[in-house]
Amino acid sequence: MKKDWKYILYIAAAIVIYIAFSLMAPRQLDWRITFHRDHKIPFGGYALSELIHDVFPGKKIHKNNYTIYELYDTIQRPVNFISISTDFSPAGDDAKALLKNVAAGGHAFISAHNFYGTLSDTLSIETIDYYFEDEHRHFLSEKDDSSRLQFTNALLPDKGVYLYPRKNIHRSFTIHSDSLKIKTVAENDVSLPVTIIVPWGKGKFILNCTPMAFTNAYLLPGENHRFAATSLSYLPVQDVIWTEYYQLGRMEAATPLRFILTNEPLRWAYFITIISLIIFMVFEAKRKQRIIPVIKPLGNTTLEFVKTIGNLYYQQGEHKAIAEKKINYLFDQIRTRYWINTNKLDEDFTVSLAKKSGKSQEDVRAMVMSIKNIQSQPSIAMEALIDLNDRIEKFNKTHTA
Repeated sequence: MKKDWKYILYIAAAIVIYIAFSLMAPRQLDWRITFHRDHKIPFGGYALSELIHDVFPGKKIHKNNYTIYELYDTIQRPVNFISISTDFSPAGDDAKALLKNVAAGGHAFISAHNFYGTLSDTLSIETIDYYFEDEHRHFLSEKDDSSRLQFTNALLPDKGVYLYPRKNIHRSFTIHSDSLKIKTVAENDVSLPVTIIVPWGKGKFILNCTPMAFTNAYLLPGENHRFAATSLSYLPVQDVIWTEYYQLGRMEAATPLRFILTNEPLRWAYFITIISLIIFMVFEAKRKQRIIPVIKPLGNTTLEFVKTIGNLYYQQGEHKAIAEKKINYLFDQIRTRYWINTNKLDEDFTVSLAKKSGKSQEDVRAMVMSIKNIQSQPSIAMEALIDLNDRIEKFNKTHTA
């Protein structure tokens, strides 16, 4: 058990050292494009999440990960919808719900690189990448070039120019219809629209195709936060529903432990607890070995018994009894090995035993005569017993099985 605890302590120490080094090591930047309101990574939306309260002072900002269709049934009056994503292509029901809200007097601010689907077709707009337009292809070779964004309304108090890396800001709108009276409110340095207003019923859509301008990396340095604030200011000051579904989906774990798994400290505690329990179970599950006593095998007492009985007979001078036992044992061997009947010790017995044992007839005949003499006498001397023993030993050493 002590050895088991020793290994557990080694593993626990290794885990602690690993966690300590992980916490002390410099963190690598996460360059994922998430636009998430809680992400402080370069392309997260934490800065915008803080800025938006200044744009809509005193109003409720409902941040969620639901579709517009799911949210539409919960609102009591037209509201501001906000969505920032790489692509905006709501399903048919989502697009219809959004169009109904705006038509009833609501407003929607949507920023995305690409617009597809029902909403894009209904509003007759799409986005293009001017890198692939012949007249602007020269921008491809200007790797360090900056794209300049500016609002078109000369009455705005902020008439500044906002600089962004062109590698992230090179989309623009293409408008296919003049019937909707679409208005350009911001454009890039090649006079292409990047932010437009599309009237719809009693409300309007504010569409933008530079979502990277709303990330932490471009809101925090310099005065670029003014571009985001001014763009959002085209929405009326009222309650806002900000959905991130079209970039991140549900953002919830499909498990009853979703609260623990979505909270980083709780998630770490949960996994460390599980791993510790598994390690403990592995070591405890090992079979506990007790010391098995060495049991000395039983000795062969037969030989000792024979010696004891032999000494007893010998000390009492019963040479005839000893000889008869040796004769009986010899007869048992002859019957077992050579299949010869030992009831009659005649000449045929002698010849047959000599042939099958490979012994000379003279030796076998002498042994048989010695046996007959002993059997015919009531007692024998020790010399006769020794002679019988020598002849039997000689026979046993020279016979063939």
